[in-house]
Amino acid sequence: MKGKKLTGLMLALIMAAGSLTACAGNGQNVSESTAEKTTAAVAGSTGAAGTETTAGDFRSQLPEDFAVSIMLSDYEGSPNSGEYGPQIKSMIEEFTGYKLDIWWVTSDNFKDKLSTVLASGVDSMPMILKVTATDAVVVGAAQNGAFQPIEDYVYDKDRFTWISQMKPELARTFTVNGHLYGICSKGTIGRNGMGYRTDWAEALGLDTPKTVQDVYDMLYAFTYNDPDGNGKDDTYGLNLCSYTGPLNIMQTWFGCGSGWTEADDGTLVPVHMTEEYMQALDWFKKLQDEGLIANDWAIRDTGSWKDDNCNGLAGMFVDTLDNSRRIWDYYVTNEIPSVTGSGEFASMTMVPGIAPDGSAKPGTQAAEQTTFFAVTKAAKTEAEVLACLDFLDKMNSDEMKMLCGYGLQDIHWKLDENGQVVKIDPDDKALHKGTSGLNQMLPNVNGGYAECYEFAWDDRVVVQNKAYDDAEKIAVFNPALSYTCGSPTYTTNGGNLDMILEDARTQYIVGQIDKQGLEDAWDLWYKSGGKEVIEEVNAQYQANK
Repeated sequence: MKGKKLTGLMLALIMAAGSLTACAGNGQNVSESTAEKTTAAVAGSTGAAGTETTAGDFRSQLPEDFAVSIMLSDYEGSPNSGEYGPQIKSMIEEFTGYKLDIWWVTSDNFKDKLSTVLASGVDSMPMILKVTATDAVVVGAAQNGAFQPIEDYVYDKDRFTWISQMKPELARTFTVNGHLYGICSKGTIGRNGMGYRTDWAEALGLDTPKTVQDVYDMLYAFTYNDPDGNGKDDTYGLNLCSYTGPLNIMQTWFGCGSGWTEADDGTLVPVHMTEEYMQALDWFKKLQDEGLIANDWAIRDTGSWKDDNCNGLAGMFVDTLDNSRRIWDYYVTNEIPSVTGSGEFASMTMVPGIAPDGSAKPGTQAAEQTTFFAVTKAAKTEAEVLACLDFLDKMNSDEMKMLCGYGLQDIHWKLDENGQVVKIDPDDKALHKGTSGLNQMLPNVNGGYAECYEFAWDDRVVVQNKAYDDAEKIAVFNPALSYTCGSPTYTTNGGNLDMILEDARTQYIVGQIDKQGLEDAWDLWYKSGGKEVIEEVNAQYQANK
């Protein structure tokens, strides 16, 4: 674990408030003398986490009454309030060096309010908006000049320690007409993967699958080799339902890409136009024909999706890795015994990705990140744009992650006997009102948790988080994600076009149509606007090169 040190200003805050501490690699508090030694390193900075570079070249150009304004969702009423609310906000302002003007909007009205704000002109906008980069309204606003282009600033590592680490694959999602318009609010990119029942595999002598063939062999064994040892034909391999996200994940195992992919000629094409996509569909159909998935999966409700895994009927689950972990949680909570007779509870093994064959690399569908902090034209000068980016950069610091995500030490959270972070009375909403909503200001470009602390996760979450990290390294992104929303044809007809492809895929797998019927559906997609979408997506793609 990395050790972090507090600046002199933050030390003064601690001495005054007695509530926000820095941390060292062992999870213990940094001593006062250690923190004091860092004061010289930030001399000349108005903001606690700044440097002479970030302080000296634009702060003097800011208006005396300058404040960073930002619009956030109010999910539960009266965010950043209660006994500690004003103190926590003041500490954010002192640490970042900026007065903060938060525009709270009820979550139910946020989308409508965002549309209104974008249509109302510069004087009615906050300086920072949290937007969905794939929203057609947002893309249109970017095209019409509502946001400041920031590509010339973001990757200045001397000025911005954290936001300069934003991955180009993520930045591409909110790049419009060659300009980057936001800082990605990074979630868990490597969230998608596969889980299987560990004790069933052990009972059958199966290793963790690495290739598509390995997965098939496990599904076949789970269906026909009596993995629970009860002598009955009452199990099957893969649990699916009417939600077809798992098919999208498994398609990437074959190398066809996620949604769209780059063809050999350098253009972007939908994945259904690739050979690998057809290979994936034939594989899915094989699972259906051989009974390795439930015959009625296509009409099963998502609300009871995990039931067959929890109840010992199905052995594999493909979706988010945390959903596989929740199945494991069920086994432990309900004390479901392992079929191996080991005296332990049943468990799930989480697999980040699968390879097409032994000579290829594994892959999994990236959990695309579409939420961005956009700097609007309400930040009128270069100095104000830099100030907004400086604010967002500092919100990536460990200190702000702890303050906005967890609150005040020994009030909202504490270190347990192992030096790990645990929340104090997490269900006491009144106690935690002070931090309520503030985690929305954390871009988390460098991860969602303070690196200098260890957190008191249970063993299952530790395994899940390791799988997340491994999956992120092999995650397959959709290169056309933002361009489809910039396509006029897709904006007006994308839902119908997507439905043609999705329905045809399901119908082919379950045997309602043959390959000719599948190709007829693809022709219908092309003639119904698909041709224009391809052209419009590629026009944007070439403009961004």
